[in-house]
Amino acid sequence: MADVDPDTLLEWLQMGQGDERDMQLIALEQLCMLLLMSDNVDRCFETCPPRTFLPALCKIFLDESAPDNVLEVTARAITYYLDVSAECTRRIVGVDGAIKALCNRLVVVELNNRTSRDLAEQCVKASTVGGGRHLWLTFERRRKHSLSREE
Repeated sequence: MADVDPDTLLEWLQMGQGDERDMQLIALEQLCMLLLMSDNVDRCFETCPPRTFLPALCKIFLDESAPDNVLEVTARAITYYLDVSAECTRRIVGVDGAIKALCNRLVVVELNNRTSRDLAEQCVKASTVGGGRHLWLTFERRRKHSLSREE
């Protein structure tokens, strides 16, 4: 973990247009590796704190132009955070529209496309690991709340 600068990693995660997508994908792969290989949760969360990294990951899901391969790795990183600590769920729920964006990816999955299918599987894992019931209920509650505001 010492060779990866968290500030650079976060900066690359926040990129997302044109050639910058490649940097974003590299950052996502690095983050996944860090989270997966970490043997010390406290040090991992100190280096890549959920309070800053999870909102950045959720914002990638909010980007409608993000390709499936980027979203699949993003969902994997979110799942790894949730594997380490269920407390990360509230960070995801706290990003307005993140749960809806995650759910919407399941609606538009193309089963004949491997990358799209892999993305859907990661979205299901993220929602299951993150207390799927809590995520889905929160999504539904927010949806109903926004519908009642429109009336």
